[in-house]
This record gives sequence, C-alpha cells and structure tokens, in this order.
Amino acid sequence: MNPTNPINQINQMNLRNQKDPGDLRQWFVVQTKPGNELRAETNLSNQAIEVFLPLCKAFQYSNGKMLSRVKPLFPNYLFARLDTDAHYYKVKWTRGVCKVLGSGNEPIPVSGKVVEAIKSRMGEDNLVILKDPLEKGNLVEFTSGPFKGLTGIFDKRMSDQGRVRILLSMIGADVPVQASRWLIKKVA
Repeated sequence: MNPTNPINQINQMNLRNQKDPGDLRQWFVVQTKPGNELRAETNLSNQAIEVFLPLCKAFQYSNGKMLSRVKPLFPNYLFARLDTDAHYYKVKWTRGVCKVLGSGNEPIPVSGKVVEAIKSRMGEDNLVILKDPLEKGNLVEFTSGPFKGLTGIFDKRMSDQGRVRILLSMIGADVPVQASRWLIKKVA
C-alpha cells in the first residue's frame, strides 16, 4: 500500500473519527414531503449522507381492534448530518425532501446534543421510548371504545402491554374499569 497514493490518502481521511476538527458536517432538520420520511431517509443514505429518523410505537383503534404501528416521532421531519458546502443542494433536490429548515436560503444547524438526547432514549428495537404522562389521580377521558366521552380518574397500570385501571364515577360510586392505555387521554 503506497501512502502517497491519493486514493489511499482519501480513504485514510474518511476513516478518521467523526469528531475530527476538519469535519465540517453538522446536524440539520430536513423537512420531507408528507408521508415520505422513509423514502427521503433511503435516498439520502444512498448518497452517503448520515441520516437519523427517530421512530416510535403508536397505537390506533381501528374496526374494534387496537393496532400497533411504527411511525416517525416527528412526522415530516428527519435529521441529516452534512457539510452545507458539499451536500446542501444534493439534499435539497433529493426525492422525498421538501427543504432543509433554516432562515431564508440559509440552513440553521441543530445541536448534536439534541440528536444524542433522542438517541439515548432509544430502546432495543431502535424505537424512541416515550414517557407516559399519566400518574395516579390524573383526570382522564376515554377517546374511543365503549366508554367514549366519559371521564374518570387514573388508578394504575395493570401490565406492560398497555392495560390500565380507571375509576369511573357511576351511580354514586367509583367503579374500577380496565381498558387499553391507548383509549384514554389525560385531561388538562
């Protein structure tokens, strides 16, 4: 291997640590076209641009069944680490991308700490783990299902699969009802 060969020099530069002071890449927020987050992620990755699309698990009540699905944490947005001088126009005209967020034509970088904070909350399945805001005694409302529109008091979580116990005030007494966590929402 000849160290003076320009190709070897380029390969050595590419193998350097990402925290290299000569590395001009920064994180930016890229707005995608609606529903095209995965397409934009794939197309940017194919151009050797580092991309981070945080995903989370969501539950949807459909046709009487609770369905689990994976969706973007920030719909229509993803993070891309790029050097604006070298990659800006590549990213801007990539299929699935709407624009790089910024002021006018000047993209504004996002702190790497923001991206690291989101990555630190990822679980084994590479999904971001969201903290559940429900605590004992919170007033909650049923958003769907047979109790839709009724309010009650959150009592406790019954299982890791999303079952909770709600105390409904019926006929002068608090009646405990078990339901899916995704059928209720916290009332401000």
